[in-house]
Amino acid sequence: MSEISVEELIKLKEEKVLSYVLASDNKILAQSIYERLFDFYSYSPDEYSGDVIFTWKSPSLVEDGDYIGRRDFVVENKIVIGNIFPNFKTNHKYSLNLNRNGARGDFPHDYFDIYLDHVAKYAYGEDIARIKEYYPLKRAIQYEKNGLYFKQFNDFDNFLERNFFKEIWDKSQEKPFSDMNYEEFMQTTITLMNNRGKIMLNKLKECVDSK
Repeated sequence: MSEISVEELIKLKEEKVLSYVLASDNKILAQSIYERLFDFYSYSPDEYSGDVIFTWKSPSLVEDGDYIGRRDFVVENKIVIGNIFPNFKTNHKYSLNLNRNGARGDFPHDYFDIYLDHVAKYAYGEDIARIKEYYPLKRAIQYEKNGLYFKQFNDFDNFLERNFFKEIWDKSQEKPFSDMNYEEFMQTTITLMNNRGKIMLNKLKECVDSK
């Protein structure tokens, strides 16, 4: 069964839109959302793919900032409007996605605060006092082709604003997601993705209405 269109999506009640599960973070509906909301995005299978911000699929265990193992239960992520974003693609070794989402090594880097800390420090030269350093992620962000992607944004604040990441960043500065216990992490991220989804929905309506 095919997905609904963006026009059909925004006609649903707000709570239905925020909980509507997309078939993928990189299929037609997601791509249509990216094209309308992210001015730097242009569909190209060689340059952009979809990604989710928060995942609860076996997140790593952290104690006092150190990796201590993987959880023994699995909770899927939610592919909903407030949890998706277009992720710039490069080759496998320097993939921003693979180097942040736990596909490489055991470091607990599939927490979005760790990714944003690295972007702030290594793409924009921000002073990040406390960072859970992960070299492959640092290397990927500093890779020349990825560097061109980050240069599309004037500075880190502009990167946050145009990706609708501002509240996520601010919350992570109060307390890193990777320091939260599982229940707090779940509750916090659900609230953040709902808030982000509302902002994106309102912008989406503006974009559709202006055409």
